Amino acid sequence: WNMTRFHPIAALMEMTTGVVAARTVMLDTEADKKRREEPLIYFAAAYGSLLLRATPYDFNDGLIRSALFVPLYSRFLASLHRDCRSDTPSPFTQLLRSAPMNQLGSLTFSMFLLHAPLAQVFFKKSVASRIFGAPMPRAFFPVYLLVVFLGSQLINEAVIKSDAVQQRAAAAARWLASLTRGMLQDTA
Repeated sequence: WNMTRFHPIAALMEMTTGVVAARTVMLDTEADKKRREEPLIYFAAAYGSLLLRATPYDFNDGLIRSALFVPLYSRFLASLHRDCRSDTPSPFTQLLRSAPMNQLGSLTFSMFLLHAPLAQVFFKKSVASRIFGAPMPRAFFPVYLLVVFLGSQLINEAVIKSDAVQQRAAAAARWLASLTRGMLQDTA
């Protein structure tokens, strides 16, 4: 399944859906900007679509993801963007803009980097057996989440927010930009 899910051609449709959603809000007319959509409806529909996997009908995960979740989540992001720009954002949008949610959002990149390798260490039989003698039991999962959260906080504070790292990243970006004439056109 991972070979299909992460294959560049298979992922192209999902990436294209995101590009279309971003471009759609970029091209909003004044009437579009005034149109109110409740982001919570699309959020609930997107995550609710994942519950179809729990039904006795054994819906295919790839089908649910591609046909329902990704389009609904893209619509959620577009409606959230419009709601953020409105004069009276919905309570759900205000919740997502709150300080605790912003703090949690700042950890997402670190969590993305850490969650899979740590899951391999704790739960993959071939790896965990060498380290711990056996994979961790399901009851260990909350501890795993805590380790991911704390590790993400550490990486965020020590690396991502580091002035030295940010300066090196900016220098690398300037160097890469110097190799193009814009729009990623090579100068050589």
